[in-house]
Amino acid sequence: MRWQGWLEEGATRLGEQARKTAAPASVQQMGAGLRDLRAMLAEDDVGSLSVERFLLVLVRTVRSEEQSGERAARDVYVTARKRRRRLGLMSFGAGPLVGVANQFADLFCETATVCDVAALHGINVSDEQIGAHMLVLWGITDDQGAAQNAMAGNPPVANILAGMLQERAAEKLPETLTKRSATKALWDVRGTIGDARKGATTGAIRTVAFTGHRTKKVIKKAEAQLGVSPHLSPRRSLR
Repeated sequence: MRWQGWLEEGATRLGEQARKTAAPASVQQMGAGLRDLRAMLAEDDVGSLSVERFLLVLVRTVRSEEQSGERAARDVYVTARKRRRRLGLMSFGAGPLVGVANQFADLFCETATVCDVAALHGINVSDEQIGAHMLVLWGITDDQGAAQNAMAGNPPVANILAGMLQERAAEKLPETLTKRSATKALWDVRGTIGDARKGATTGAIRTVAFTGHRTKKVIKKAEAQLGVSPHLSPRRSLR
């Protein structure tokens, strides 16, 4: 009946209005505020993608999306936690990242945190250098020199990842890389560094939660790699 249709339509409008009112402003503005990130996910790089290129695009996307003014030490931690929750509310479950949405969010957030630490301490680092720092932080190379060589393709990061995945009896890195396979390989290796995970290399992958503990470790390691003294008090600032 017509009146029933009107009631259903009215209820739908009221529910949508209530949802928007209750939602944080950051969630409502996600679509407009993450244009470059969505563009990165929509682009098709199959056939031309390398892990080095993937990392550079990731760093550039982070820097384009995470522009901000001066930030205090405490803000780095708080922003990292909020960023991970915000990306967790977004849907990356289709297109290039089907099945690895949470893993990509982890990589994005940790890269953004390293960029934040560099900015906090006034350190000018290039996109390539940030990419190299991520390789060290994720345990893919032992030091910054080796990481910078890998970012230059000597040897290609894919070769290093393939060897590490083989050592862990993990899923092999495909010859033709996609954003999904690059994300999965980087995250699988990163997930075995300092994080005990049962079945880490077998079966369906599960995200290592971007917890407060993990966030503190990323900040501390980033500061060590960048050669700066920590601004954060572990008892007071990172509670």
